[in-house]
Amino acid sequence: MQWQRSVPRALAAAAVPAVLLASSLTPASAGEATPRSAGEAVFVLDSAHGTFTTGKQGLTGHAAGVKPVATYIGRATDTQLLTAGGQKVIADVTLAASPAKNERAAWAASSHFVDVSWPDLGAGRYTVYRDGVRIAATTGHSLRDTGVRAGSEVNYQISGEAGGLGHTWGLTATVPTADDTATLTKTAQRVEERARRYTKTAVVWRSFIRQKWASVPKELGSISGCKYTRGYQYKGDNRGFSSKVTGPSFRAGLRGVVYWTKSPYDLFPETGWTKVYRNGVEVDRRKASTRGIDFRTRTRFDGKTRAVHGEIEATDPFCPSGGIRRAGIGVFYDARLARNGDFYVSGKYRQAPDHEMYLYGYTSGNRHSTKTVHQSKMRSLLCLSQPACELGTIGNSGGY
Repeated sequence: MQWQRSVPRALAAAAVPAVLLASSLTPASAGEATPRSAGEAVFVLDSAHGTFTTGKQGLTGHAAGVKPVATYIGRATDTQLLTAGGQKVIADVTLAASPAKNERAAWAASSHFVDVSWPDLGAGRYTVYRDGVRIAATTGHSLRDTGVRAGSEVNYQISGEAGGLGHTWGLTATVPTADDTATLTKTAQRVEERARRYTKTAVVWRSFIRQKWASVPKELGSISGCKYTRGYQYKGDNRGFSSKVTGPSFRAGLRGVVYWTKSPYDLFPETGWTKVYRNGVEVDRRKASTRGIDFRTRTRFDGKTRAVHGEIEATDPFCPSGGIRRAGIGVFYDARLARNGDFYVSGKYRQAPDHEMYLYGYTSGNRHSTKTVHQSKMRSLLCLSQPACELGTIGNSGGY
């Protein structure tokens, strides 16, 4: 089935299943820091054309604008050496070459700052995190971070909501040790070598019940149409967020794998056991169908980036499978993955139960890096009725 970018019909009509009942919770918050290190960028990506220009500060102080010194087209990344008004930087332009404007993002770094840029999609504001800590909230689409250390690698995540969708960009900047041409050239080589270590990227979404037990509220028991309501309990997953690749219990999950050395990709859909108890004794168990869980690539293989799409529609096995009383989990997302670990994600999800989304970059065997894209707790008890559950935006749960 095809998802719509506005309010997917399956999401809008789906009721949260009886097994997803829990207390009212609020979205998870990331760590925050006073944005003292954030200033105005000079090296700014023009997302309409995928090239660098100068920001307002740059236009005032560097009338000549940004000039490319060298371009390095690698097997895993694309980088440039840029100069503006005497400043020299190394810039990663891998995502900047994406055919979709909203996916384009880039960073440019000297030994003492990083300029980060992303598309201006019309969000009220964008929130920027460095290594999981919030450093800025801005209405613009770029910023300069001076709170970096020469020779380090810095992870940025930018999130905002626009056009009814949540948008998240992830960038890993390599800060050079010095700003001379030779050092910046070596830094470009480091960026390429780092990206080439990755052999595959796994995209994992899991929806789970945080509580140990869940039951159906009296006001919903008679109208839900579910087989087990009053007097029954459902076993939950009894856990918090977990970035483990495998092991955590969940109600519905999707793992899609993109390979960087070959074109084929893999899809692993899964649902957990829904167990029903009465007076402490298990009376029934079933698994929801995985037919509504899908993952696919949407661009040809080039070894550098890949566009993917994922969706989850998992119906409570003890509730109506269709109609106004249908119960289930609903998620959809579109993503652009870069081999070096950078990414863009947009999408929506029903705000019950709890959800988590991670990217795992594999270098060999089971060795991998982990990036947290989304974590959210059940939004509200309103999600227990068919018309009242609002859709959440993926990657826009930073708690700002």
